[in-house]
Amino acid sequence: METDRINSLRVAAEIITEENIRKDTLEKERATVRIAAETAARQRGLGIAETDQIGRDAAEELPDSGPKNPQEYHRVLVLQDDHSVDGILSIIRQLSRIRWEHSAPVRIGCRMGRPEKSAPREKPTVHSLFPIALEGGNQRLLGNALLKSDLRVQMGVRFCIKCERKSPMLSCHHRIVDEFGESKAGVNCGGRTELRISSGKENSRRRGELQTIRLDHLLEDALLRIGVNRLPKQVKCAKKLLSKDQTPEPIEKGILRAMRGLPVFRDGTIRFDMSDVPITHFTPKEIDVEWQKLKHLGYTHDCFGNELSNNDQMLEIFPQDFIVARNAGDYFVKAAKFIDDLLVKFYGGEPYYLVENHDDLVGHLICALAPHTSGGVLSRIIGWSDSSGGYAHPLFHAAKRRNCDGDEDAIMLLMDGLLNFSRKILPANRGGQMDAPLVLTTRLNPTEVDKEALNVDSGWHYERWFYEATLDQPHPKELADRMDFVERRLGSVAAVRGLGFTHATTNLAEGPALSAYKTLDTMIDKMNGQLSLGHRLRAVNVRTVASSVIRSHFLPDLRGNLVAFTRQKVRCLKCTHSYRRMPLAGSCIQPKKATGSGMSSFGVKKSEGGLCDGNLALTVTEGAVRKYIKVTKHVMATYGVDNYTRQNVEWLAGSVESLFNNDKAKQMSLADFL
Repeated sequence: METDRINSLRVAAEIITEENIRKDTLEKERATVRIAAETAARQRGLGIAETDQIGRDAAEELPDSGPKNPQEYHRVLVLQDDHSVDGILSIIRQLSRIRWEHSAPVRIGCRMGRPEKSAPREKPTVHSLFPIALEGGNQRLLGNALLKSDLRVQMGVRFCIKCERKSPMLSCHHRIVDEFGESKAGVNCGGRTELRISSGKENSRRRGELQTIRLDHLLEDALLRIGVNRLPKQVKCAKKLLSKDQTPEPIEKGILRAMRGLPVFRDGTIRFDMSDVPITHFTPKEIDVEWQKLKHLGYTHDCFGNELSNNDQMLEIFPQDFIVARNAGDYFVKAAKFIDDLLVKFYGGEPYYLVENHDDLVGHLICALAPHTSGGVLSRIIGWSDSSGGYAHPLFHAAKRRNCDGDEDAIMLLMDGLLNFSRKILPANRGGQMDAPLVLTTRLNPTEVDKEALNVDSGWHYERWFYEATLDQPHPKELADRMDFVERRLGSVAAVRGLGFTHATTNLAEGPALSAYKTLDTMIDKMNGQLSLGHRLRAVNVRTVASSVIRSHFLPDLRGNLVAFTRQKVRCLKCTHSYRRMPLAGSCIQPKKATGSGMSSFGVKKSEGGLCDGNLALTVTEGAVRKYIKVTKHVMATYGVDNYTRQNVEWLAGSVESLFNNDKAKQMSLADFL
């Protein structure tokens, strides 16, 4: 009987294929007749509606004889439809006495959200939140600004409560003058300063004023205070302060950061970004930490209740513990050494971390923070992973206001946040207080996190009824009362402890270290990788995928960049001033500010009419517009696309060529005249 069914399916496939070939041939013949009739109608000057009707009538004159045996054709269609639903499973059930069910009755597709990341937050690279305006050049280097002894920038107006002199720093930077009118390097007033706001600046977004400061004295005194003989070669400062009071941080902090090669975020902290990865269980071996150290951190027993005694036992992670990406280890070692330098050399205290390698950081506290939020969550480093992500409890990621689907968050050493973060240095513009640890959650409360994290399955196994229930594809709420998940555990310690798992792993970072999207260099390589995979999959039409990628990604990018190029501004490479239209002079026409003595202290510009005369550059380059044209043409030539997409690409590529190339002026060579 089973053999007869297989033979019937084979015959049905042949009959259906034969009928499809007949239909395709008929449609081609009808298309030829319809086009000829429509062409004749257009030549007679008929309208669109009449032309279409004439074409359809002409095509209908070719009769459709139908299948050779209509009854048989209908029977095989029904047989094929039944087989597409039941599949081969019905035959297997008849051949075997064992109960058989579909192992995967439903297929779920997915798409990549974003590539993984584990890297410092360093764009743009800034070591010090101290403004040097344009004196530092394009790279904002403190050494370049030092070429001029006086620095004139906009900073908050503060006065020393001790010597009554004006100083923009939190501590008075002026040198003490002796009885002979002489000052000595490193001997400063050091008095506390108070902010004074002029009546015209009370309601301003930024309340600073232009001030002149002796940068050479300030820097020399700072180096003496922290015991540094020479200024590091690369100390990058801010161009201007964006905070409301515009009070700079001590320049010593920037020097110490530059000595360790550490950038600073706009809130004064040192951050490392990592993709979120949820985890509930691990072994000491997986996180590269000895079981003795973990036992000291509170992991006294494994998840089965046995006392911890080796590196292969399975442990349940505490809700606020964190497994850090290994490539962040050396980075945080440098950050810890910077904080120790700061405590000893700047604050005059004792070092806190005293670390030499990343293993010494295990057990130290960190603050984790998600972008677009203003609340950090306290955590603790317990180990390291070889993947590009940070492993933590699902409730911990949810406490950062994340839903555990591969978002990218930052962590910082807790002492760094306590020492260097201040609300006073946050930008005063819209969104300036986002992505800043304005508050710190010290204890995770499961009832206060997003409900999505409460749906995490916490059972140890699935019973037979569960698999049988899935055959009817019920709504999850219908089975919620019979399942074990976090929400049902709220109100007890079981909400954060005692979660189960069904399958153990030997390495939580097993698999590719990096996705192909990051290992492949060019966009052509990425497209070839995606489409070559599509060639291997029978369920994928590569031509459709190529057309979809071009329409949804390449073409919108090309259109957007083309519009941006035609509407762009030009920017001065010297003073960074931007122009809506190119000045007739061909260079920057902004007047220079006076330097030296006289009226320059009041911001008066030179009367001679001196101009910046800096070179002007486009803000959107030709390469940014052309970047996807080459790969788009490669995809079309290699994999093919539909005619509409091809014509759209050719039209846009022609627009780009017309914009950048002069149609009247053509570069020719001697070979063109041979």
